[in-house]
Amino acid sequence: MLRRPFLRLLALSAALVLAGAATAAPETVKLLTVGNSFAYNATEQLPAFARAAGKTVHIFHANLGGASLERHATHLRAFEANPDDPNARPYTQRPDPKTGEKRDFSLPEALAADAWTHVTIQQSSPLSTKPESHEPFATELVAAIRKYAPQAEILVHQTWAYRDDHPWFGNGSGYTPARMHAELREAYAQLASSHGLRLLLVGEAFHAARQTTAWTLRTDPDFDFANPPAGRVPSESGALHLGWRWERDASGKPVLKLDGFHANRAGCYLAGAVFFEGLFGSDVRPLAVTPDGLTPEQAADLRRIAHETASAR
Repeated sequence: MLRRPFLRLLALSAALVLAGAATAAPETVKLLTVGNSFAYNATEQLPAFARAAGKTVHIFHANLGGASLERHATHLRAFEANPDDPNARPYTQRPDPKTGEKRDFSLPEALAADAWTHVTIQQSSPLSTKPESHEPFATELVAAIRKYAPQAEILVHQTWAYRDDHPWFGNGSGYTPARMHAELREAYAQLASSHGLRLLLVGEAFHAARQTTAWTLRTDPDFDFANPPAGRVPSESGALHLGWRWERDASGKPVLKLDGFHANRAGCYLAGAVFFEGLFGSDVRPLAVTPDGLTPEQAADLRRIAHETASAR
């Protein structure tokens, strides 16, 4: 049963989403993401959706691998204390929005580099269920965005739960993807409501998709994980996460490893569809964008889920 504080948070977040959706749909979006690889995942397909809709999107990725709100805030503090600090400009070799020349940016410099219409923030996925990990870091980042990019709308990018066979789940732990989703949903709702921000409900869309037959993970039951055939991976129909991949260990030996948290092409597509609706305020369903790895029917189903998630306030 949902607790009353969470219901109040969810109601406020829904009101904020509706307030944002009431504005006119823009033709051009200038987006800056403050996040990590999940922000790359969520925006991978966004330009394709924008092109299909006859719109334009410009994206600056102030992302760092695995970065938490705390890490971004730590680099921000370093720059504000001393711009020459080696930790002040962590966003290295990013194209300048005005010149295209690659250089290193601090967060204030990135925020001031263009007239961004939207800025997203997110928590790192291992901390996504822990509201106590947000502050004071979110407050510092929101203050910096409002100072250096006052014209931009700040949005909270709600990330997603890990896939069913991630090591966090099973083995008698009692922890499940559904429980992880419920916890991160509450944590992100609290983050958004405490700062008066809209939510991009990517995690909600992932959860909704995983309740359907089409997007229920089905891993090849005959695959020999104990002695995997070299170079082969199991079939994984219905997956929204990257899954099993061959990588090299420290000695250079190829090993089969599970990536149960990053999004695969289907997951990136679903996340991008949610971002499109949230940023452009337009229905993603008519946009017949079909990337490699998806059938037109699968793509249409994911757009439907994204739209229903964005519309279910």
